[in-house]
Amino acid sequence: MFLDTRGVEGMHFPTVTKHKSTSRSVPGARVRGWRTEARDVFWPIWIWGERSTEFLEKYEAFFRTIHPVNAGTWRVGFDGAFRELSLTGTFSDPHAYARDPVFDAWSSYGVTLEAAQPYWSGSPIARSWRSANPVDFFDPAGSPPFHISPSATFADAQITNPGDVEAYPRWVIEGPLDPVIVGVDGVEVLVPFPLSDGSVLVIDTDPRNVTATLNGSDVSQELGFQRFAPIPPGGSVPLSITAGGGGRVSIELVPLYFRAF
Repeated sequence: MFLDTRGVEGMHFPTVTKHKSTSRSVPGARVRGWRTEARDVFWPIWIWGERSTEFLEKYEAFFRTIHPVNAGTWRVGFDGAFRELSLTGTFSDPHAYARDPVFDAWSSYGVTLEAAQPYWSGSPIARSWRSANPVDFFDPAGSPPFHISPSATFADAQITNPGDVEAYPRWVIEGPLDPVIVGVDGVEVLVPFPLSDGSVLVIDTDPRNVTATLNGSDVSQELGFQRFAPIPPGGSVPLSITAGGGGRVSIELVPLYFRAF
């Protein structure tokens, strides 16, 4: 099986709807906002085999990966760098066979897919910080072993979004910490319970699927109603982290792009 790249669609810009207003006293239009629509994808593919049974095996293996709800991943990359797009089948276009594909052991297909999240995802970015509480270089007895305080502290917290659009982060908070407040651009999340030593709280702020888990168990209800802010594209963005204890706070960000490259 191979993908004929001469007819592939979906790697360039997505469809964007721009909201405008006009006035008879002002030439042109004023852009009030914009919205990116779901991305349409088209793959022209060829499937063949040395014999009919091999063709059917490849045919079945490929088309079983396409589902109307369960997404698959399309990855495009070069020289170690890649971007990905989650796709589901549209099941909207009928296919007409000009010849018997089983007898010929080959056939071409036009596969239509859709990306509900229309942006290409880049490689994840992760940053981590600890409390600025210093520790003694030497043990109280004045002899080895010695200890080094962490160089990356909450006061240094910042992250850069290299993507084309804003992206919502995923916070990973490891105890012991109490209290814990994390935020972006003045929008802060207050964790209403202490985190004991070894506990891990994960808060995914993506508005498509906001979740909060503590050691793998859902604590969205315990976290309560919270407001979340995205990381804007461009330069370095300072983060607000307030926490007491010896734990660690990490942030994970998946940059989003208009194009596959």
